[in-house]
Amino acid sequence: MDKLKQLLESYFEIPAAGPGQGSAWNFQWNSPWPGWLPDWAVLLLGSGIVFLLIYAYLKDTAHLNVNKRLVLIGIRLTLFAIIILFLTRFTLTIHRTGLPFVAVLIDDSASMGLEDDYAELSSTSMSKPFLQESRGKNRLELVKDLLLQNEARFLTELQNKHKLRLYHFSDECLPLGEPGLIDLQNYQRTQEVLKQLEPVGKETRPFHAVQKVLNDFRGTPPTAIIVLSDGISSTGDLDLLSRAGTLAKSKLVPLFPVGVGSEQPVKDLQLYDLLVDDVAFINDPVTVSAKVKFFGIQSGNMKVSLREARTGSPLASRQFPINAQKDYQKIELTFTPTKPGLLEYVIAVEPVKGEVNLKNNQQTSQISVLDQKIRVLLVDSVPRYEYRYLKHLLERDKTIELRSILQESDLEYSSEDATALDYFPVKKEDLYQYDVVILGDADPAYFSQAVFENLDQFVREKGGGLIMVAGPRFSPHAYLNTDLEALLPVEISNNRQPAEYKPVIEGFQPELTTEGQFSTSIFRFADNAEESQLIWNQLPELYWFYAADEIKPGASVFAVHPTQKGKKGQRIPIISTQRVGAGKVIFNATDDLWRWRDLVGDLYYSRFWVQTIRYLSRSKLLNQEQAVELTLDRKTYQQADTVQFRVKFLDEQLIPTDSKSVTVMLERQGEASKPVKLTPLENSPGIFEGSVSNIPEGAYHTWVSQPILQGTPPAVDFRVEISQRELVNRDMNQSDMKKTARESRGKYFPIYAAEQLPQAIPAGHPVPLENEEPIPLWNRWEFLILFTLLISAEWLLRKRFRLV
Repeated sequence: MDKLKQLLESYFEIPAAGPGQGSAWNFQWNSPWPGWLPDWAVLLLGSGIVFLLIYAYLKDTAHLNVNKRLVLIGIRLTLFAIIILFLTRFTLTIHRTGLPFVAVLIDDSASMGLEDDYAELSSTSMSKPFLQESRGKNRLELVKDLLLQNEARFLTELQNKHKLRLYHFSDECLPLGEPGLIDLQNYQRTQEVLKQLEPVGKETRPFHAVQKVLNDFRGTPPTAIIVLSDGISSTGDLDLLSRAGTLAKSKLVPLFPVGVGSEQPVKDLQLYDLLVDDVAFINDPVTVSAKVKFFGIQSGNMKVSLREARTGSPLASRQFPINAQKDYQKIELTFTPTKPGLLEYVIAVEPVKGEVNLKNNQQTSQISVLDQKIRVLLVDSVPRYEYRYLKHLLERDKTIELRSILQESDLEYSSEDATALDYFPVKKEDLYQYDVVILGDADPAYFSQAVFENLDQFVREKGGGLIMVAGPRFSPHAYLNTDLEALLPVEISNNRQPAEYKPVIEGFQPELTTEGQFSTSIFRFADNAEESQLIWNQLPELYWFYAADEIKPGASVFAVHPTQKGKKGQRIPIISTQRVGAGKVIFNATDDLWRWRDLVGDLYYSRFWVQTIRYLSRSKLLNQEQAVELTLDRKTYQQADTVQFRVKFLDEQLIPTDSKSVTVMLERQGEASKPVKLTPLENSPGIFEGSVSNIPEGAYHTWVSQPILQGTPPAVDFRVEISQRELVNRDMNQSDMKKTARESRGKYFPIYAAEQLPQAIPAGHPVPLENEEPIPLWNRWEFLILFTLLISAEWLLRKRFRLV
């Protein structure tokens, strides 16, 4: 029958059907009789006419034999049928049909990035090959293997009888490719599309995904929907896949869930939030702290070790109890470096039995070990509170070598105080011995022009650190039109110096900016940013401050006044910084930080000042003279977040002339690095920005690779974590997927048996695609010739049989 159809379609010059297409014929006719005449009457009348024709012929041809009578009756009835065809304007319409659709949904939420232990399958002979192939692969990688192995045999078997439309879903459901159709003739393209999928979705909404697909196929529902997922709904029971079973059944669409994962609890130890100083000193204890999260582990002990990355030599190790009742376990290891240089170390937590994902069990970092103390010069005019508390603090710190200058002190002061100097160093060589200069409310009248020039070169050329602590008498207003004015991150030319002895009765709590929270360790009062921010918010209020209206271009603000604003509407900076040549400068707009000692002594006051001094001294101590900074908008990201990179060139001579020549390298622990191109930020000379999105969970190290810089290039570490919603439930929800299959009259398949799924998909019904132009049969020449031939043949036969 199909051959006859093809022959007739070819005769009528209908374009040939494409691969997988067919055709459906439909005949149409127009009624030649009045509309008031019912169909039964027309049928009765037509039957009557046929009866009369037959009766008349039988009576007329009674003398002829049976065969001759039948030939004449057949001719007469055929003529009658052709007349009816003419009168009704008989027309043929051909509908082109295509293969029915099958939708394939791929879960790419963050939980699909988990690895499972399939030990419970070891007794199943069918799953033995799968056990070998699944080692070291996450759930989404197993799905990709199923779809792509053996040149996409799974998809090819489906496409033999159906058209395929692929979707990926997490918090929303989107077609995979354009518009989700997969052409397996181009296997390489199919491979590229599927390999782009990463498990980065923040939420999983299986019901919403199936609902979206059914809406897309409204009017022509698919033959079946295949859902490749772990069955987890991270947004609650309303988005469970089983809720889609009833909906799909009402549309006669069976669901075929493929369960990916294991119902056994996923055991995992996740090491994160590594915290350690960048600079350490020989024979000075160094504390490395981190946190560990537990998944699928209720009790026991874990061993944490610290070792050198290059040699593997152990530095420290310790056993910690596992307490699953806590969100995380804080760990600390202490070691004492004995050799100077750049030390790369690895902190690792030993895997527990049955743990599969070992990528998040360790982190690597670096620390510069110095065989010297930080040399600090503290200068002030009078022994105000800030000077006294800071001086005593730095005298007690074993990593700092302090010298102090009190301009208005007694002549005997320098001989009575072991750290005191008679005067500010005049010679360059004497000044360059220091790493950091803390300039309090010092009187500039004590400084010569040569001293100002030396301080400028100390910062710009030698990479020294300078911090100015504002005061009511001189700093910073008295330094207007001096070389130091250019070093400060704030404009002082338009500011009015506050009255020296005006009482201040209203306190304020400074607010940290994003840069203050995430781009520096100065304000790290605890083991992580959240706890540090909480401590910052609870510090005692400050009172006096210097109101700088404007921040200089390229400078950064770490803390601002909560309410007071400058002339341009920006909140007044309390702590700000800028890179000047090879060194850094910090401006502290208040001299009230000593108030932080209330009730807790030096606990937070000491951390701030020591961390600030180390921040400022780093360039000079490490001899890093390139004025380039690499920063991120934060240190920890969730999957699907965008990671923003910023490279700032503070030395104009280093700014590349080619706007496309700034590149950072991004390296995931244990994997090859890949480049990220940065582009210039509009209206901000020397600043380049770039971003990456949808990168997998793990620890990352990034550094500036282009342009090539002298010394160690700027680098920063960050971490990408799985969405917390996705971590609540980690085990595959097999029972819900089986319930889905039952309710929709489909069938559930585990991932290791999913190769049998294509044979279980019903054939489905052809899908109408388009209608060809109607073919009028009533006026075709073939029927006119046939009518003429038949009526001529009847006349000749009647004449021969002597009926006329």
